[in-house]
Amino acid sequence: MFYLKFIKDTAGKDENFWSNSLEKPARKAWAGFTFEQLCKDHIKQIKHKIGISGVLSSESIWYVKADDEHEGAQIDMLIDRRDRVINICEMKFSSDEYSIDKEYDLNLRRKINRFHEATGTKKALQLTFVTTYGVKLNMYSQRISSQITLDDLFTNI
Repeated sequence: MFYLKFIKDTAGKDENFWSNSLEKPARKAWAGFTFEQLCKDHIKQIKHKIGISGVLSSESIWYVKADDEHEGAQIDMLIDRRDRVINICEMKFSSDEYSIDKEYDLNLRRKINRFHEATGTKKALQLTFVTTYGVKLNMYSQRISSQITLDDLFTNI
């Protein structure tokens, strides 16, 4: 994926291509999508880190389209557990601790409310963040039930 996107047609054209591309939207989008795939490939480690290795679960992406009354919403990954809990997983690639601000906190609340509204679930909902370096503690990080870092994805279990 990386080769096709960044190397194949650019090899030899700019000797500083990678460093010149670090802040470009295409590189940031690629890093985000690639990080999400990495997380999905390491569900076993995520479940271990949040202490639910022995709990039967199903994992999926969730999306609902907007309609006349509601906005659309997308959740990176759900871990729907047999113990009647759903982990709502947000996956964020960042070059430092990820900082949740007021706007993003409102977006998270909207997503969770839309999920609850659309599914009618009676299960407990827990917010889980999977990030490269963790979530920066601030007034908006209090709603996070658990967090996983990049290092946790490569822990032998």
